[in-house]
Amino acid sequence: MSRNARTKLFTLQAYLQQDGNILLECESVSPSDFESVMNKGMPEYEGTYSVASLLKYLIDTGNEVLEKSKRFI
Repeated sequence: MSRNARTKLFTLQAYLQQDGNILLECESVSPSDFESVMNKGMPEYEGTYSVASLLKYLIDTGNEVLEKSKRFI
């Protein structure tokens, strides 16, 4: 992997649509899929568990944001 290579693991985005409505989108790599791919493809990488744990946290937090945002939109 080159030093500048990046892979998107998680996004939470808010869009203002033309009709004035707000659209919220949350996308994420599955933590278990991430662990599986990394363990098979890069077993020497020591941060796999930490990244998978971060993904779980981001997903939980993103879901909470989406749920609580319903009060506003």
